[in-house]
Parts: sequence; C-alpha cells; structure tokens
Amino acid sequence: MTVHSTDAVVLAIRGDAVTQLRFDFAFTIVTDGSAMRIETPFELVSPDVGPRLIDPEAPSHSDELLKLHQASVDGDCLGNGRLELRFSNGTEIRVPPDTRFEAWTLSRGNGEMAVATPGGGEAIFGPVVPREVEIDE
Repeated sequence: MTVHSTDAVVLAIRGDAVTQLRFDFAFTIVTDGSAMRIETPFELVSPDVGPRLIDPEAPSHSDELLKLHQASVDGDCLGNGRLELRFSNGTEIRVPPDTRFEAWTLSRGNGEMAVATPGGGEAIFGPVVPREVEIDE
C-alpha cells in the first residue's frame, strides 16, 4: 500500500466507456476497465445547468446522472483525496475528500485499487500480480 497526500495525479483513467450506473447508498460508475464508487456528497457539473451538489444516499438529478451511460470518461485520482471525472458529453463529477469517511473507491480489473482516506489523501493498493510459488520437496 502507498499513501499519498498531494494534489498530484496518482492514478488516471483515460477513455473508458461507461457500461453501468448503480444507485444504492452510493453512486457507482462501472466502465469497461474500472469501477468508481462514490459514497459522500459530490459536485455534478453539467454543461446545460452548471454545478449541483448530489448526495448519493438520496440522489437528486438522477436524469443527469443517467446521461453518463455509454459516455467515455477521463478521470484523475489526486493524492489529496479528490476524484475528478470528465465525460465525453461535457459533464464533470468532482468528489472532494471527506473528513470522516472514505469518499470514494476506484478499483480496476487487474486488482489495483485507490481509496480516498478520511481527512484527505489516498491509499493505493495492488495490482495483483501472479507469481510462481516454489514447493520444497
């Protein structure tokens, strides 16, 4: 595990296609290469309307969120705990760090994971790399 606390990009997503959107007590965006689960309030910036605060436990503006399906996404996980997502339809999602909770988690198909740590910063895990195991005879 590596822990970061700067505003430098520590993990990036480029050109992934959004394949699923999930609403429960969080808002999850699934792409062809990763999944981003947002668990705290975030800013939704639409080119038509402007910025709005969305609480994933009681999502408003779900019609705007549904427009993200099948869009491509570029995203940056910043070392200070922010997640910034930019979609091909002009929409942006900005997730600030939370003082008490893990604001978001990004997981990739190769086992790599980034987690926003409470109070700012982020932790990076993985990827899972298969290795040979020697067996003593």
